[in-house]
Amino acid sequence: MKRLLSLAVLVLLATAVHAKIYKWVDENGSVHFSDKPYSQDAKEVKVQGTGISVQKSDSVLKAEKAREEERQEEMLRHKEATKTRSDATKDKSDSEKVITEADYRISSGVGKLGADIISISGRISSGPRCNDMAVTAIATNDNGLSGTITDNVSKTNSYGSTIFEGNAKVSGSAEDYGFWKVDKVTIHCND
Repeated sequence: MKRLLSLAVLVLLATAVHAKIYKWVDENGSVHFSDKPYSQDAKEVKVQGTGISVQKSDSVLKAEKAREEERQEEMLRHKEATKTRSDATKDKSDSEKVITEADYRISSGVGKLGADIISISGRISSGPRCNDMAVTAIATNDNGLSGTITDNVSKTNSYGSTIFEGNAKVSGSAEDYGFWKVDKVTIHCND
């Protein structure tokens, strides 16, 4: 079955390659193509491979040239802008680069461990590499109590995630059953 189909395709392609194609415009301005010259104005067009070669008008050629020049100019502007940004980045030394919590994706949570102890933990994902990171997380509850933890962690690459965690003693929370939430996580890279 496959051989028969392949043979049929080859016969059709061979026939199409040797066929003549004619083009003409009727009285309504419609362009027609056919394998027979149905009009006195029909002209044979050359078939190249699988396409038709039609001579482009001067206005089409000018428009194409203008689009190509515009594309070249846009590429040049983009290249210059990229070089400028790259040069500006090279001018800053690594010690001047400030890494903040906005550079990372942070997810965190808080839970109550005991009478006056809460646990704050989370993940830091994405973002730049930092070998010595100080993470501070502040949690509060509905009744105005708060607790803070600080954890020193290392983020050795720019992908994956790093875990931070810690416990905080919160005086007065033994009888408090308010809902706790992490309000703020700050990161300071000490590299």
